[in-house]
Amino acid sequence: TGWNKSEKTKNQKENNQKKRTSSNLIYMGLLPLLFLLTLFTSSYSQEINTDKTFQQQIEKVYKLEKIEIRGLKYLKPEIIKPLIPFGKGAVITRDKIASTLKDLYKLGYFKDIETYTRFTENGVDLIFVFKELPVVQKIEFEGNDEVDTQDLEDALGIQTEERQETGTIPWFSSAGPELLQKLQSLKKGLGRVFSIEEIEKMKKRILKLYEEKGFYNAKVSYYFKGNILVFKIDEGQRAYVKDIVIIGNKQVPEDEILDVMETKERCWWKLRFHPRLQKEVLYDDIEKIRQLYLNKGFFDVEIKEPKIQLKNGEEYYIFITIKEGDRYKLSSIKFENNTLYTDSEILERFKRDLKIGDYYNGEIIKKIKNEIIDKYTELGYLFTHVDSQKILDRKDKLVSVVYKIDKGNIFYVNKINIFGNYESRDYVIRRELRFAPGDLFKRKDLIRSQSRLYGLGFYDMVGFNPKFVGENKLDVDTRVQERFTGQISVGAGYSQLTGLSLFASIKKGNFMGTGDTLGLSLTIGSQYRNNSISYIHKWAFYRPIDLGFNLYESYVDYGTFIAQKLGFSPTASIEFKEYYRTGVGITLERGDYKNVSTTAPLYIQRQAGKYDLYSIYWFINRNSVDNPILPTKGTDLTLTLKTGTGTRDFYKAVFSGTAFVPDKFFWTDFVFSFKARYGFVKKINKEIPLDEYFFVGGDFTVRGFDYGMAGPYDTALNPLGAKNELIFNFQINHPLVERFLWWYVFLDSGSGFNRYNNLKMYNSVGAGLKIVTPMAPIDLYYGKVLNAPAGISDARFGFVLGTFF
Repeated sequence: TGWNKSEKTKNQKENNQKKRTSSNLIYMGLLPLLFLLTLFTSSYSQEINTDKTFQQQIEKVYKLEKIEIRGLKYLKPEIIKPLIPFGKGAVITRDKIASTLKDLYKLGYFKDIETYTRFTENGVDLIFVFKELPVVQKIEFEGNDEVDTQDLEDALGIQTEERQETGTIPWFSSAGPELLQKLQSLKKGLGRVFSIEEIEKMKKRILKLYEEKGFYNAKVSYYFKGNILVFKIDEGQRAYVKDIVIIGNKQVPEDEILDVMETKERCWWKLRFHPRLQKEVLYDDIEKIRQLYLNKGFFDVEIKEPKIQLKNGEEYYIFITIKEGDRYKLSSIKFENNTLYTDSEILERFKRDLKIGDYYNGEIIKKIKNEIIDKYTELGYLFTHVDSQKILDRKDKLVSVVYKIDKGNIFYVNKINIFGNYESRDYVIRRELRFAPGDLFKRKDLIRSQSRLYGLGFYDMVGFNPKFVGENKLDVDTRVQERFTGQISVGAGYSQLTGLSLFASIKKGNFMGTGDTLGLSLTIGSQYRNNSISYIHKWAFYRPIDLGFNLYESYVDYGTFIAQKLGFSPTASIEFKEYYRTGVGITLERGDYKNVSTTAPLYIQRQAGKYDLYSIYWFINRNSVDNPILPTKGTDLTLTLKTGTGTRDFYKAVFSGTAFVPDKFFWTDFVFSFKARYGFVKKINKEIPLDEYFFVGGDFTVRGFDYGMAGPYDTALNPLGAKNELIFNFQINHPLVERFLWWYVFLDSGSGFNRYNNLKMYNSVGAGLKIVTPMAPIDLYYGKVLNAPAGISDARFGFVLGTFF
């Protein structure tokens, strides 16, 4: 058994060895095949794994972990972050980043912006790296030989000197939809980053300035020199408009076309030596010409783009070609929704100028539209809208005009709020308003209220702002801007005539905000005194009644005589209709012309001695002037009758009328002023008081003359005064600076005379400036008398504190 076991074991080992040998032989034979099979299987498996990884990469979502902002020196991150439209947890894409970069570049403050991504196990970090433009501490110009640097700086509107601040942009506590508004608040002065857009705008301003000065080929570039922004200018050559040639105008005269244009050609006699060409203005002129033709009924007019030719390097020739087309005639005028007036009532003012069948006139059509609006607003329809439609019949060349009226609603006054009156009390303003809570709100009441407030002389500006507060109800905000109404003078004076004197005076309108007027004058001197106190109380007894008085005392030693007065004058007046006021005044005066020498003026010699005078006057006035300081429309008519008795007696009448007419023919800013005055004084039984004679000539009568010299005078050329006066004044006014500076030209004609057969009118012409100061308007003028008597000064410069008209 042991053998068998051993033999079996031996045989088994041999069999196993054979099997292994056979197996090895098979394996060795199949090895190449197995290698290829293994290689294929491995490659196939790797490819499958790679495809799975790629697919996973595609399907994997990278969420934003955080945003980093780097490179900012001047702008704070709080300004930038609102323009990055994603935050933590957002899915970012290439398109989102590209769109964000565009928005950031639009700010214009960066040379370059780069973005980087950093992958982390929690997502992805997005990094923005900014390269900012430099902080501009100074602006310089190169190449500006013909244009002054100061003019360029003014054109930019930026302080160009170096600033002391660091230039860091202020930090904002929040950012969001108001971002652009906040960025605009940074754009003031230097010491900051200028955006590309802002620099480009500055270039345009420089080019526009050069264009205004006649340099039409100027070029501007820029570069940075450290913290200095330098504009490099190639000025080119200056040119001017030599000639404007109108081509194709057959029915409209060339002069009429040129008149509507702001661009002008060279004209020596009109002092246009080098008129400039501004292309923007020229294109506006084309529209003005088109409107001129449309107003004349040329509805098919065609105006080509102007051609500009530069000749001789400095002369511009402008060619404007017009194809007029046919002219249309007016066939009818119709009104739609005209429920409150008849057609004839609206057209009443235009009967003479408007005829069916005549050529269309756009100016009259526009005036009819304004007439409709005026009439409806007078009835309380404050927001009336009128649409004028023109229906063309191109076959028969006719035009029909249809006015479509939307009268809107009427409104009633709810509350009246007063603003801006730091001195005036509310009731001073309210009592001048022509409307009250509960009243129908009318435009004419608004305009009249404004005129009355200006008439007080307390305000530089008066405005109204109606606000809707409910159905058919308005609150009216009344806003005023007060002007200084007080004048205080303190000082000392000396002359050979009156010696040394000390004086102090005060005149206060709107005294303590009540609307009253106080005047006080005190003078101390051995040879000159002029003391007075006056007061006017407005709206006495809560009615439009003015009560006042004037107490005065004067003493003047003129060398050849002494004039002394003491008087008291109470007054009272009442407004009895909207534009009308009447009143009375009494004067009680005692005076003395003493120490009169034989060399004194003749009119003084005949008044020598003491006198007592008791006089009374009555006046009636109608005043519709819109503004007493800068009047533009209205009339002022006054009749005054006066009589007196005592050691002297007289009766006197004076009529004066003033009218202000705005230019409504050409609709310019010119205002025409007319003034006429006639007066006479006669004695009853005794001598006429000296102060009641008329002294014509001087600042308020015939300008160019010295005081009183347009009437009788003695051999020593002293004015004697006249018993009659006749004066006419004509003036044309135009604003240079609205509500501050006006210029005017005038023609005066007048005379003081004793008998009508001795009447001789003296004429003067001149020009002047009116300056509106906080205290009072000032007139500076020069007048030249055209027919002055021999030996009389025929010209003078004048200075008037107050108003002439």
